[in-house]
Amino acid sequence: MKIFYTALIYSMVLVSCKKQNKDTVAPTLANHSKDSTTIIKKELPNKNNECTIDSLAMQTTEYNGTTFYTENNLRGSGVINLSINKNTEIFNMDKTPYGKILVNNDDENVYDVKLPKVVIAREIIPDSEHRIFSFDAEEPGSDKDFLIIYINKQKKLIEKKNNDYAFNSWENYIKTAFIQLTPEISNTSKEEQLYWYKSLKIKGDSMQIKSIPKADCDYIEEYKNVTKWIQWKKGSCKLIKFNFCY
Repeated sequence: MKIFYTALIYSMVLVSCKKQNKDTVAPTLANHSKDSTTIIKKELPNKNNECTIDSLAMQTTEYNGTTFYTENNLRGSGVINLSINKNTEIFNMDKTPYGKILVNNDDENVYDVKLPKVVIAREIIPDSEHRIFSFDAEEPGSDKDFLIIYINKQKKLIEKKNNDYAFNSWENYIKTAFIQLTPEISNTSKEEQLYWYKSLKIKGDSMQIKSIPKADCDYIEEYKNVTKWIQWKKGSCKLIKFNFCY
């Protein structure tokens, strides 16, 4: 999940300027991290049984004033990927309106996202190049007419009718992802945290992984042949990072 923010780089170059347009120039990296953390704590406070959020590291993108984050908490039975080609409405569990994703006739701003200014979901990258809408979700068969997805730690509904979607169990979703290790994993070195991996086997909280060579993705900068077992999660909290070679 490597998204590079032109606005962020631009702000670093112009940080010494006395006059900055706050509407067009992003804050510095340090201030951005602090502001993001403040916003999440204010609007989406963690409950005692939830994983912590490293706000900047968990940010996937920013799009037209809305900031999107992923999270370490694994919710539901897996992940639903939506292919949004028409206006899509999202409902609360009582069927009242929650938000919308509208399709524009604009090559650069394909979507008009009518959601809260801070959104936590598995992965949302709405720009014209990616068009990714992935949500933690319950199995599609759990409701006759609606998909049950998770946005901002809460269950929401999307009508099945006339919506294109694909569901993957957590195990199958993980197999589609590249994996990076974090300091939360006890039996890993700093060097091993630089490599990217694929999942070979999953047994509960344990996972067998194998490193992948640089040729498999342009984002991979370091490689050494490693195959090992790790503890990849504690309960519903993952200890690894998911990455994709977009």
